[in-house]
Amino acid sequence: MDFSKLKGKIYLDKKFLDSNKAKIHILNHSLHFASSVFEGIRVYNKKILFLEDHLKRLINSSKIMKLNLNYSLNKLVSLNYQIIKKNKINDGYIRPLVFRSSHSMSPETEKCFTQLAIAAWKWKVLFGNESGIKLNLSRYPKLNSKIYPIEAKSSGSYQTSVISKIESQKKNFDDCLMLDLKGNVAETTACNIFWIKNDTVYTSRNHSILNGITRQAILEFCRIKKIKVKIGDFKKKHIMNSECVFVSGTAAEIQFVKSIDRYNFKKNDIFNKLKDCYQIIKKNPPEKISNIKKLIK
Repeated sequence: MDFSKLKGKIYLDKKFLDSNKAKIHILNHSLHFASSVFEGIRVYNKKILFLEDHLKRLINSSKIMKLNLNYSLNKLVSLNYQIIKKNKINDGYIRPLVFRSSHSMSPETEKCFTQLAIAAWKWKVLFGNESGIKLNLSRYPKLNSKIYPIEAKSSGSYQTSVISKIESQKKNFDDCLMLDLKGNVAETTACNIFWIKNDTVYTSRNHSILNGITRQAILEFCRIKKIKVKIGDFKKKHIMNSECVFVSGTAAEIQFVKSIDRYNFKKNDIFNKLKDCYQIIKKNPPEKISNIKKLIK
């Protein structure tokens, strides 16, 4: 899909513009210095899943990256619903983007102002492979919060992810597993990762990963369903010796992983329960993760 040819409307700087007119200059500061932040948000049945959680993270990411996003939460909620209505999105994806103007070509940003764009389009699941995806190990590590603002969903966070994804696909893998600087399991290029062993769900600590909204929802599923969870630092041999592996993300939803390099995995009852929980919230999407418990028993 060539997103430069996207039809419909895009919100940019307080106006809803035809998509082909929503443009910025080639000397845009964020394009050169990777200082933008964004969200990916799902729409199901004309309702926006976890909209409030996503927008709160967008606001927080903006603060972390020193972007002056002068929009209230309520205003952002309204704009997101307006964009899906104008583009007639029943099931799809929303991309809010906060970035700097073109008033500097150095790291200095005093004269730059902050801009907001919101686009929406019909989009299927990122992988959409029921039989499972194949991962290999990335040669690049994920950075940690001591040296990088990993908790912000920023464009700069994805530099090694893009390179790693290209290298994995050239080797006929769908994606890759990335480790942290100490060799512990982190995440994939754009998804959080979970694995199941002895009736327990395992996942990584937050210090080298983006704490995904879908990840948070899965942990809430586990709490409601009384599934044991362990969050910590785990070497790659721990995940390789597990029974079932899956990844999560707004674009990917919950995706089974059938192999990591030469290690193979199978779906199990816990995975199926979590997948069923996600299907329930797709039918009647809550705007907040805290509302999940009203839908799932």
